[in-house]
Amino acid sequence: MFDDRNVSEENKQALWEYYNTHLGKAFDLGYNSDSEFYDADLAQSLKNDIAKFSAFKETSFRAQLESALTEDGKVVSWSDFKKKATELSVEYNQRWLKTEYHHTVATANSVEQWKSFEADADLYPNLRYNAVNDARTREKHQALDGLILPINHVFWKTHNVPLDWGCRCKLEQTDEEPTKTVPDILVKGIFKNNAALSGKVFGEMPYASAMSAIAGNEAEKFAKEMQAGYNAEMKTITSKKEYESLGKTYAKKYFNKENGGYLAIDKERILASKINKNETVKFLKEEAMSMVYAKAGHQIKLLKEVAGVSSSDALVDGAFADLKKTASHNNILKYAKKATTEQGAEMILFEFEKETKDIYKEIEKLKTKKIKALYFFTGREKTIYKTF
Repeated sequence: MFDDRNVSEENKQALWEYYNTHLGKAFDLGYNSDSEFYDADLAQSLKNDIAKFSAFKETSFRAQLESALTEDGKVVSWSDFKKKATELSVEYNQRWLKTEYHHTVATANSVEQWKSFEADADLYPNLRYNAVNDARTREKHQALDGLILPINHVFWKTHNVPLDWGCRCKLEQTDEEPTKTVPDILVKGIFKNNAALSGKVFGEMPYASAMSAIAGNEAEKFAKEMQAGYNAEMKTITSKKEYESLGKTYAKKYFNKENGGYLAIDKERILASKINKNETVKFLKEEAMSMVYAKAGHQIKLLKEVAGVSSSDALVDGAFADLKKTASHNNILKYAKKATTEQGAEMILFEFEKETKDIYKEIEKLKTKKIKALYFFTGREKTIYKTF
């Protein structure tokens, strides 16, 4: 496991992935896409916080292991190190990890519950804090028992359950009158949080307080790198499943195993392209454009055209989109407005045959009008730009 008294990069990444996967599964138990109140952006933010936590935990554990290699400036014996390393492993990877797992499940459950509270806030505008009130209940939590406050009260931004490791308290929605006074209790920074509002599983990052600024920055950077790679890997896996599950109505043209981009074309669209020369030219142009975006990692489905019905050309990453190739800056904004207002497009995909100041001015207009567009310039197909 060690090379020059350091944990190898391979083991460093493996340990992060172990923590991140373990706690990610815990989160999915409480809040996932099956939920009526699922918010994909919120879920991703919370998963990113788990990735960050996993990096800090790995950094802390690694620092403890490397510290155990020496004592008073001398390398310890293998047997002494193994004993200490085993103790640390039990502490970090069994006892603490189990506690962190249950806390993550509880936090995910609270996110699900909070989203349901928001949905029913017009009927039940207040929340009541309910402690368990048995021999295990903490005094601070007992002091909050029965507290009723509006759902939008600032108190709930930092006092959503769980309020500590193993906290069993619950919130309940009610239309009862709010409490006049709020108990002043001290909550640890780790738990001073409302994950549904903050997008974080932890108010403050555990393990960070014992680290140097350099180690903390290293953990932050490591978390971003690993999460980016992990997200890309998950995207590719999901995209491949989607691509392979496409029915017989689609011709599967291309799949990029590196980034999950693909191109599939409705077979009726292909048949329609053979009606005449103009339709063939139009189709080949759109297919070539779509291939550029697919190679860049976008999921492209070219849709069939329905006679007499104004509709979008494609589904791009799940959004309806229109495709436009042009050498001129004229009517770029006009075309985009028509596509979004009359043809149901949520996004425009452009290929600009020329790169001119006038085209850049039109692109700025798209940004000002908040029209979503992806674009590239002929001859520089590997670089995709966006207006959002």
